[in-house]
Amino acid sequence: MGEARESVRAEVDGAVMVVTIDRPEARNALRVQDKVRLTEILTAAGRGEARCVVLTGSGDKAFCAGSDLKEMGGMDATTCLQMEEVEATLHDVAMRLPIPVVAAVNGWALGTGCELVVVSDIVVADPSARFGQPEILNGAPTPIQAALLPRIIGLGRARWLVYTGQSIDARTALDWGLVNVVTEPGECLDRAMETARKLVEVHPVSMALQKRIVDSWIRDSFDSAVWSSKYVTASAYNSGWPQSAVERMRQRRDDTEHR
Repeated sequence: MGEARESVRAEVDGAVMVVTIDRPEARNALRVQDKVRLTEILTAAGRGEARCVVLTGSGDKAFCAGSDLKEMGGMDATTCLQMEEVEATLHDVAMRLPIPVVAAVNGWALGTGCELVVVSDIVVADPSARFGQPEILNGAPTPIQAALLPRIIGLGRARWLVYTGQSIDARTALDWGLVNVVTEPGECLDRAMETARKLVEVHPVSMALQKRIVDSWIRDSFDSAVWSSKYVTASAYNSGWPQSAVERMRQRRDDTEHR
């Protein structure tokens, strides 16, 4: 017998780590063990040589259709809470990574899959992508990092998603601010990789500090976010990189003039 296929796999492409949820037979729905593995991979990415993560799903049907309903069918309140704690940790790790996460969304992004989109830094979507929080249709409310939805798309739209359980298409998600780019059909992953390669050109200290500041925008009060960001920004000057900005600007101008 051959080796079992990994349900979450990571591949390195230069300075980009491509992380793929690989359960196409289940529309890339995540079991608890898959969420743990995805957390481990993202944690390792943040501590390794990668400068950006591209997160996607295998096949063309789904990015991630949510948590595995078959597994959830055997849960009680205690095991459900344990699953949610695992999932909350996964999302928190993605948000706190010192490197950006680009979601390449092909097909369905529902429940947990939609929350993975919400915690990603940049979202690139195929026209086939659909986004939703259908938990209420399955008998339970939408929890954890879906709390970010009102900040991203507004309270009224967030209410509509979580009360109705209905999904929205890629163009609507773009209009609502949930998605940054909608590509031509079949170009989603390529466009996400193109974006990632641009992001890795940013100085790693600058990127890590910017991500820390953005995280403070999410978690802190306005005054606290402003206050703390001053010190985070000042610490960038310990790298020496900001001091050389004038020279880099001059070089870019010279390169442009000689093309």
